[in-house]
Amino acid sequence: MVKLPRKTKVYSEFFTNGAVAWFSAGVIAPLFTKKLSLKEILASLIAIISCFLFLKLTTLFNKEG
Repeated sequence: MVKLPRKTKVYSEFFTNGAVAWFSAGVIAPLFTKKLSLKEILASLIAIISCFLFLKLTTLFNKEG
């Protein structure tokens, strides 16, 4: 495993945690609620896209390190 510089590791961990938060808020939480409205479906879609972007940023920081 490649050892990352401290700054890169902090950014990587931050964006990984952000991706997990977006995933749980937008994908997992709606599974336990009633029927979804169009607004809630859109919010879930935004959360999935945000999760993807945060994971892409994480891989970018890992490649730089």
